[in-house]
Parts: sequence; C-alpha cells; structure tokens
Amino acid sequence: MRQLTEKDYRWNFFVNSMDYAFFSLGMTLGSIFTLFPVFAKNLGASNVELGLIPAIANLGWGIPAIWGAKYAERSPRKLKLVLEVTLGERLPYLFMVLISFYLAVPSPKLALYLSILMMGIATFSMGFLGPPWMSMIEKVIDPKRRGTFFAMGNGLGAILGVGGSIIAKRLLSEYPFPENFGYVFLTAFVFFMVSFVFLALTREVPDQVTPDDEPIWNYIKNMKHVFLDGNFRNFLIERIITSFMFASSGFITVYLLEKFSLPDDAAAAFTAIVLTSQGVSSFVFGPLGDKKGHKLNLLFSKIFYSLAVLIAFFSTDPFHAYFVFALMGLVNTTNNVGNMAITLDFVSGKRKELYMGSLYFSIAPFSFIAPLIGGKIADAFGYGFLMVATGLIGTLACFYVVKFIVDPRVKRD
Repeated sequence: MRQLTEKDYRWNFFVNSMDYAFFSLGMTLGSIFTLFPVFAKNLGASNVELGLIPAIANLGWGIPAIWGAKYAERSPRKLKLVLEVTLGERLPYLFMVLISFYLAVPSPKLALYLSILMMGIATFSMGFLGPPWMSMIEKVIDPKRRGTFFAMGNGLGAILGVGGSIIAKRLLSEYPFPENFGYVFLTAFVFFMVSFVFLALTREVPDQVTPDDEPIWNYIKNMKHVFLDGNFRNFLIERIITSFMFASSGFITVYLLEKFSLPDDAAAAFTAIVLTSQGVSSFVFGPLGDKKGHKLNLLFSKIFYSLAVLIAFFSTDPFHAYFVFALMGLVNTTNNVGNMAITLDFVSGKRKELYMGSLYFSIAPFSFIAPLIGGKIADAFGYGFLMVATGLIGTLACFYVVKFIVDPRVKRD
C-alpha cells in the first residue's frame, strides 16, 4: 500500500497552509464577529437579531457535523468529499454581493434575513465539512507538526487579513452603504476561490478499509461510546462552558462603536488589529502547543478573552479599544489552534470521525443558545453587564481547564 512520503507531507503542509490562509482571509472580510454585525445593524437588526447571527453560525458549525462524520468515515478519499461540498461555504458570499447591490435599499428587512440565510448556508456547509476536513488533515499532515500547521494557516491568514482589512476599510469609507459592503463581500468571494485551488492540490492516499454503511440514527446512538471516554467528555464540557464565555463576542464591536460614537469603518480598523495580533501570535502559540501540549493554549484563550471583555467594560478612551482587539487576536490564535490541535490529539488512534462529529454535534445547541441569551441580557441590562458576566464565565473556565483537562499529548509522552 502506498503511503505519503516526507516530500508529500511537505507539499501538503504548503498547499493546505495556503488554503487555510486564503480561506481565513475570506472569512475575515465576511467576519461574523466584526463586519457582518455592522452590515446587519445598518439593515435595521435588533439586538436579538444580532445575537441570531452567531447563534445560527454556531448551530451550523455543530449540528451537521454528525452527518459529515458519517460520510467521512465511508469516504476512502476525504478530499473528494470536501471538494464536493465546500462550494456551499463559498458561493453564499457571492449571493450576499447581489443582496447588497440590488436588495438592501428597496427591502432592507428582506435583505437582512436573506443575508442571515446565506450566512447560515455557509456555516452549515462548514459544519458538515468539519469532520471530513479534520480527518483529511489528520491523514495528510505530519502528526508532529499539526499545531505548527494550524498556526501557519492561522498566522498567514491573519497577516493577509491585515491587508484585506485595509482594503475593507477603504471600501467602507469610499462607497456609500450598502454598495460598500457589496464590494467587501465580493473581495471575500475571490479569496475563497483562491483557497479552493490550493485545497484541490492536496495529495492523499485513499483508505484501504472503510466501515459498512449504517442508518444515521444508529450512528448517533454510537455517540454514547464517545461519552464513556472520561477525558474526552471533560473536553466536551469545557467547550460548552467556552460557548457561554463567547456569548458576548458578537457584541463587542457594536458595543465599542456605540460607547465611543465611532464610525462604521472603525470596524475594519478593529479587524486589522485583531489580525495583526493573531498573525504574530500564531507563530508562537502553535509551536508552543506542539512542544508543551495544547491544553496550555486552551487556558490562555480563557485568560485573554476575560481580559478583553473586562477592558472593554472599564475602558474610558477609544484608544483602549485597541487593547481589546489585540487581545481578541490572541484569543483567536489560542482558541482556534489549541482547539483543533488538541482535538486531533484526543481522537488519534480512535474512531476519529465519530469523535469529532459527536463533539461538534453535542456543543451545537449550547453554542446556538448562548449568543441569544447574550442578546437578551444586552437588551435587559446593557452591553456592559454582558461583558462582565462573560468575563466571569471565562475565569470559571480557566479553573475547569486546569482541574479537569488532561492533555493527551503530554499524557502519551
């Protein structure tokens, strides 16, 4: 049976890093946490509707995962499945361009809900592809360099995103609403298609043995075997707590824009700060996790997020917002790199697709409801109260990680 060579691993590291980087750049320009909420707010979105954006995204990233896991297990070539579905992640941004140009002015409410629908289609496609893509990465990237790979894609995407955010800021300031957002979404779509080209160049050896097909309900029932794995179960609980910590993430930009009466194009500047911080820190925290274990990155993400929301609450000058978004860049790095890398460490040598599908599927309801609760809290008590509450949840999450998560990489070593 042919196996990947060291040359193949190097090739895959390069093309998948480029795919990850350009996909991240596209996601930056269509950011659910910075630019998209401002677009929605200009279309007349309420706080509950703003909370609906990350809620639907979180639901989309989670619920379809169990179906994606089932199909991935039975696919000898994970890449083939990923390429077949991934246009569902990318094409919705082209439709949002059309919505911005032709629908936002005559029918803003319809444009709002269609845009949320497009975002839902994109995130549900991402959710379905989570296990297949992660399973492919587990196969085609050298196990000793997974954290570095995630950091490389994350870091390069962030560095490219700085340039993208400058473009976004210029487009937002030079063109009137909603054409300005239409050009931003169009730029995002172009970068998504560049990433698609690099993804298609991946070298993968097909699996020799695949399990027999089984009804989806039987597959879901098999999730109980995953939950018997105590350490993985603790990791699942940690992700649920983290979802409530992030309940304020979709409101930070809007909160600071309103608090300091800043123009909409300041959102692009905030994005640039996030990406600069994310890009620089990726090349530190990825290799650090490979060396010391990615539990450390999970802990750092809680610390950084708690500091960010508390600084947002106590800030008295617009300049303080820069510190908030610099910390959010660190959060993106440590949470994204740490979470993906430690997940692969947890599932190594096990029924990996089922484990990953069970993880994403199980946390989806909590990730869905958390930002909706955040929106209700913001309506009832204000954004500031929400920032403090989620900062306290982040502090609780720190203690949970220290006490209950055993790093599988360190444990094996």
